[in-house]
Formats: sequence, C-alpha cells, structure tokens
Amino acid sequence: MTGMDVELSTDGACLDPELLQLPEVSPMALKENPQVAEHLYNQWLSLPETVRLVKSLIEDAKAGITLNVPSTSASANGATGSALPSMFPAGSAPPLSPRSSPGSPRFMKRGSGAGPSPFGSPLKLISEPEKEVIPQFYFQNGRPPPKELKEKNLERTAQIFSGHLDGLQILEFKTVTKEICKLPSFFSSVLFRKIDADCSGNVKRDAFVAYWMNSNMMTMDTATQIFNILKHPDRSYLIQEDFKPVLRELLATHPGLEFLQGTPEFQDRYGFE
Repeated sequence: MTGMDVELSTDGACLDPELLQLPEVSPMALKENPQVAEHLYNQWLSLPETVRLVKSLIEDAKAGITLNVPSTSASANGATGSALPSMFPAGSAPPLSPRSSPGSPRFMKRGSGAGPSPFGSPLKLISEPEKEVIPQFYFQNGRPPPKELKEKNLERTAQIFSGHLDGLQILEFKTVTKEICKLPSFFSSVLFRKIDADCSGNVKRDAFVAYWMNSNMMTMDTATQIFNILKHPDRSYLIQEDFKPVLRELLATHPGLEFLQGTPEFQDRYGFE
C-alpha cells in the first residue's frame, strides 16, 4: 500500500492514523498517505452494519440507556463479541473516530490557547454597567424655564392680554413688567420699546412671549435681565446713554422725586437731558 500514488490532502491532517489500529496496514504508510486512512474510515462509516449500529446507539441515548461499548483493548485481544461491524478480518479492531490533531482547525477553535471564542460563552456573560446620563448643564441662550413656571406665566399673560387683540400700549404694559417680569415699573418703558422694535405703539402677546419666555429671559438673574434690556443690540456692553431712558422714567414716576422735575440745573448736572 506504500507504493500507491495517492495525492496528499490537507484534510488528512485532522486524522491520526495510529488511532485506526489496523495491524494489516503499516502506520508509516498511513502517515505518508493520509488520504488512504480517510478513505478507509469513510468506507467503514458507509457499511450497513455501521449505520444500524449508529441508529441503535442514538435510540439508546434518547431512551437514557447507558452505552456499553467494548474497549479497544478487548478488541485488540481478539474479542469477537463486539457489536461494532468490521470490514477487516476477525480479530482486528475497527477504526476509531478521528481525533483532532493540534494543527487542525477544530483543535484551534476548541483549544484553550486559541483565545476566547468569537461566539462568547453563556457562562461568562458580564452585564455592562448602565451608562450614567449627565444632564445638560450649559445652555447658550440661558437655561429654559421649568414647565410649570412657564405654563403659569403663559396663563397669566393670556389674562392680561385678553381683550387686547392689537396688543397693549405703553401705560398698559406696566402690569406685565411688574407681575410677569418681576421688574420695577420704571423699566416698563424701556422693556416696551425693546419688544416694540418697529415702534408701532403696541406690544402683542406673541411678541412678548417670544422675547421674554421663549428666549429664556425669565430664568436669568435680575442683573442679566436688566443688562440685556438696556444694552444696544449691536453692543455687548453698556454705555452712559443706555441708562438715560430708565433715569428719565424714574424721575417722572417716582413720587419722592417730583421736586426734581422742575430743576433743569439738576438734570443738566447729572446728564438726564
């Protein structure tokens, strides 16, 4: 058999010829021609007796019956009571199932040194910690107002603007300044003109809501609110001229400053005019 011209196959490396235990065939011949061993093994599997035996073993396994397969040593000693079919003369052991060699792909997949299985193991599942959700802490246009506060102010705003389809005039707007914006009444004229950019003489509800609530002005601190109301749209700072409208309103409306209304020298001195 060693003289046979057999083409080598890479799959033959998966079968250890010595496990076939064939006394009629030299182990060296099988090692040199692994395809012969593979052919003998496949031929043994195709025997009718082997098929019946495999089916019988499967049925026994399903029924829970312990399998009593004679050891290979008994077969090697010429035991004739083995239930395994043989394609060799009596007294010779049938070939065993091929065992994975260290170089085979099956061995590399199942070996412990080949690294973790790409399919993972259900016994080693580690639940990943839940990612902590960090709430937003920076708002370019200021922190949005709480839902409850906004709804409350919207309801009060609707009451104040009720019946004024064309909007509120400058004197009527003071109620909005004090109750909704929580600012002194002498800021009312400046705030009114800030919203009424077109100088129409009226501020409608939607315009006020867009400026004060939707732009998050209501959640800013008082100093920031006053700064944004007084400053010119094209500047990021305040100048002396920006304070004059508020000072005039304060001088005209504050009861304790009525005596100064008739003193032009005072107004000239402190830059009211």
